[in-house]
Amino acid sequence: MNVKAKTKATRKQPKREAAPSLFLSDLPNPRDEQFRMRRLQVLNWGTFSGLVDVPIAERGFLFVGRSGSGKSTLLDAMSALLVPPNLVDFNAAAREAERSGRDRSLISYVRGAWADQHDGESGEIATQYLRKGSTWSALVLEYRNAMGETVSLIRLFWVAGNSSATADVKKHYMVCERAFDVAAELQGFDLDLRRLKARLGEDVHHFDTFAAYAERFRRLLGIQNEMALKLLHKTQSAKNLGDLNTFLRSFMLDEPETFGAANRLVTDFGELDAAHKAVVIAREQVDTLAPARSGHESLQTLRRQTSTLRELHLCVDTWREQRRLVLVDERLAEMKVRDVALEGEIAQRRQTVENHDRRVADLEQQRREQGGDLIDQLEREHEKLSRERDERMKRRDKAERACAALSWNVPSTAQGFAEIVGRSRELLDSARERAAGFEDRMDALKRERDHVTQRFAGVRAEIEALKRNPSNIPGPIQAMRARLCEALGCSENTLPFVGELLQVKPEHAAWRGAIERVLHGFALSLLVDERHYAEVSSWINKTHLGGKLVYYRVGRIDALDNRAPGSRSLVQRLDIHDHAHREWVARELARRFDYACVDSAAALRNADRAITREGLVKHGGDRHEKDDRRAVDDRRNWVLGFDNRDKLSLFEREGHELAQAIAHHATELDKVKAARDADGDHRLAASQLVNLEWEEIDVAPKLRRLGDIDDQLQQLRAGDTSLQGIMRQLDSERIARSRAAKTLEDASAERLSLERERNGFVRQRESCLPLAHALTLSTTQMAALAARLPQHPALVLDNLDRQINHVKDGLNLALAEHAQQDNALVQTIEECLRTFCRKWPQDSTDFTPGMESVDGFTARLRRLELDGLPKHEARFFDLLQSQSKQNLLVLQKHMIEARKSIGQRMEEVNESLEQVPFNRGTILQIELTDRNLPEVRDFQLQLREVLSQHQTEDRERAEAQFAVLRQLVTKLAADDPEHKRWREQVLDVRQHVEFVGVEKDAGSLATVEVYRSGAGKSGGQRQKLATTCLAAALRYQLGGDDGHLPRYAPVVLDEAFDKADNEFTALAMNIFENFGFQMVVATPLKSVMTLEPFIGGACFVDISGRHDSGVLLIEYDEDNKRLALPEKARQAEAQA
Repeated sequence: MNVKAKTKATRKQPKREAAPSLFLSDLPNPRDEQFRMRRLQVLNWGTFSGLVDVPIAERGFLFVGRSGSGKSTLLDAMSALLVPPNLVDFNAAAREAERSGRDRSLISYVRGAWADQHDGESGEIATQYLRKGSTWSALVLEYRNAMGETVSLIRLFWVAGNSSATADVKKHYMVCERAFDVAAELQGFDLDLRRLKARLGEDVHHFDTFAAYAERFRRLLGIQNEMALKLLHKTQSAKNLGDLNTFLRSFMLDEPETFGAANRLVTDFGELDAAHKAVVIAREQVDTLAPARSGHESLQTLRRQTSTLRELHLCVDTWREQRRLVLVDERLAEMKVRDVALEGEIAQRRQTVENHDRRVADLEQQRREQGGDLIDQLEREHEKLSRERDERMKRRDKAERACAALSWNVPSTAQGFAEIVGRSRELLDSARERAAGFEDRMDALKRERDHVTQRFAGVRAEIEALKRNPSNIPGPIQAMRARLCEALGCSENTLPFVGELLQVKPEHAAWRGAIERVLHGFALSLLVDERHYAEVSSWINKTHLGGKLVYYRVGRIDALDNRAPGSRSLVQRLDIHDHAHREWVARELARRFDYACVDSAAALRNADRAITREGLVKHGGDRHEKDDRRAVDDRRNWVLGFDNRDKLSLFEREGHELAQAIAHHATELDKVKAARDADGDHRLAASQLVNLEWEEIDVAPKLRRLGDIDDQLQQLRAGDTSLQGIMRQLDSERIARSRAAKTLEDASAERLSLERERNGFVRQRESCLPLAHALTLSTTQMAALAARLPQHPALVLDNLDRQINHVKDGLNLALAEHAQQDNALVQTIEECLRTFCRKWPQDSTDFTPGMESVDGFTARLRRLELDGLPKHEARFFDLLQSQSKQNLLVLQKHMIEARKSIGQRMEEVNESLEQVPFNRGTILQIELTDRNLPEVRDFQLQLREVLSQHQTEDRERAEAQFAVLRQLVTKLAADDPEHKRWREQVLDVRQHVEFVGVEKDAGSLATVEVYRSGAGKSGGQRQKLATTCLAAALRYQLGGDDGHLPRYAPVVLDEAFDKADNEFTALAMNIFENFGFQMVVATPLKSVMTLEPFIGGACFVDISGRHDSGVLLIEYDEDNKRLALPEKARQAEAQA
């Protein structure tokens, strides 16, 4: 592409030789080292097609032109050369603060966007570009100082194809310390950057990034930092300064070092956190393995004890037999002594019996000689008769009890007893019929009782339902609704029944039965609104209800017949509850139940639909219906009403009556059961009588004979006194002999028993010998076994097995408990080992989580306790006290220093502001106050809390300090928006103070007015504040700390004074000039007269056809410090 300077007749562009002289002789001070803008070259930039070359006067320069002519486009070319791409804001001055949209970009400037128009084909709005296809643009800004040094900044942009995306714009940066001419040096570029680099001289430095490019030109031009570039760019749109606090914080104050200190704290905390984790891991490992070690020690002790118990258990049987042998020997010795004693007693007692036998024989001989044989015969007969009498008395008692059960008396004759037996047979013959009658009566009573009980249960269920819910709807249907509402999670009032919303008016109570018949089915219907319809339908569809349920969807009201029912209509006799569904119910009643209430059946003829009080219903047409399955006045079946008190009272009365009926049936059943049981007793008594004979109960003959024998014996014994004496002696001797025989028998039996017992013990002794000698027990073992014997009772043969079994049971129980404890300890140990292997597999590669690895794990635990954990804790304590607290101290120090630095900088700025007036007789000062933000205050308190903790090696205190520190670091390192906001708030000390502009009297320093970020001020006042603050900020950022003039002099303003009066404009320009700045200002024609004394040249920017901008240089009268404008133009300016 050939580059040619674009010229037009209308521009009347003077030759470059005609430019004003480079340096003015009337500058107040020598400024030899200051770099000032001297030349701007733009090629294919925005609406400037081709090359535009603008020489810039050293003292200052105006870009004059109407709005939209391209002034800001040229100033944006300077921004593109000086401002980092991420910060550049094209055409910022044209947007008010409330309009944040950006309409200009690199691609719009490179392509030359000039309008948005409707596309002829698609009809959409499309941006119109001057340059289509592959194109490129170039910008050059030249600086010179009085010492002959020159610096040129060059940027190239190009885009291939028809792309209109900013991301597709390619960029290249160049800096050279000489003049650079676009027309000559970029001739034939054609997007070939490699060839361009080869063709340009070595004095042109090339850069692919803005950072490297900016670093070089800042160093050459004396711009200390990027903030100065940001401030220069912000100056370009000074009228949009916005918030004073934001401006001063962003462009006057450096970012405090607190962020770096916080980053170091976060970074270094990683080491402390790692040390803490090492401590935690070591502690967790110790805590994990310590139970395994103690468990293993307990297990070893337990197993030693178990071994002892097992040995004792093996010895129990031998010890038992040894104890048995001792006890048997003791018992045999005792029995030997007793046997000798019994042998003597038996011989003595046998002799005594023999003596008694001889004496009895002598006395019996004497009795026989005196007639004693008849007495013996009578006594034998008496004994036999006594036995027979006793047998008949037992049977007679049985007969008497049977007769008493039948309310009869035992007869005294055989004939009488035969009659009783006959009556008993008759009673037994009719027993089956009576039993069947009793059973039939009981079955009938049970059926009646069950029927009444079932009715009572139904009534009770209704009463409970009526008490739960003030509704007349039957309980089962209410239960369906309750299940439905529970499934849906809503109250039952949400899904009402129609009957709960209707009530017969009191004055029409006589019609209620008939109305209930007509509305019964409709009243039992559920009303479902739109919100619950889908859920209700789904639940009912998938649920077995166990009954019938009708529901209506009432979410929307269809176009129903809105006619009003007549005065006799059933509908007029109803009250409708005030409910959300009231309108729907009213319309449905009018549509479906507009029945006339008539007094007789005859009146039905003339009605389409009607009812009588008796319940006869005429439906539409000729259909009539009367359902008397239930009485029309049976209030138990009524379902309408707002409350159920009457129905509840009715059911309660019925329930009371049914309860009484149930009690009556129970009483009747008890009576029948009692009669049946009594009849059973009668049958048993009759059966007993039938099985008896008269002879079996007739005791009179036996009694008479016994009486006769007693009389004979008495006469015989009383008649012979000598026989009586012999009989007395014989009886006495027989008694003595019986006693002696008994003692002999007892002694013999005892000795025989003793012999058998001794033989048993001998056999027992022989049987226990092998086992008793099977093992040799130590004294300790025998003592241990003996200690397990119960203290009471003492050990004897009778309780030996029981006592030894007690010992064995104790040993078995102890062994079982030891086994459980052993298993539990093994599980505990292995679980500890598994936990260790699971949590720290890298530390357990040589072990398996089983008992075979216990020794290895125990050795590792000893190393942890003796070396690992102490070392980790020492490092953690050291880092906690040294590194982290040191970082906190540095952070606290930077916060304090940053706050102090802000105050010092404001003092320096205020010193500069004192040198220039703000308004006539006033100066501007910046005052700052602490905002006392709660988050900042809490953060600083937290810092002080951590730093106030003394060095400690106490575990709990160190953990507490670490927890506070970790909480702090976690918040500082968090990435979520809220924590980022908090981090900015607490670390950016600039945010901790508020800046206020205070206008003071220059003489007395009394406050004239306060400016809080320009809020509530007019546009001109805001511009005064912005411009004054800008001047001070620029003076501070570019002038250095020593108060010298800035090495970089140019300051670009884009229509900065369009809202300020001429007096302030001149005042502001004086401020900038006094600070040593070169002012480059874009302004409309109306402000030229005020600005021209402060510049050394100008150009007029114009546009034709909305897309073709050009520049015309305007001559400057050095003597009068005025632009050589046509008189007509100056008059227009004055009028504006």
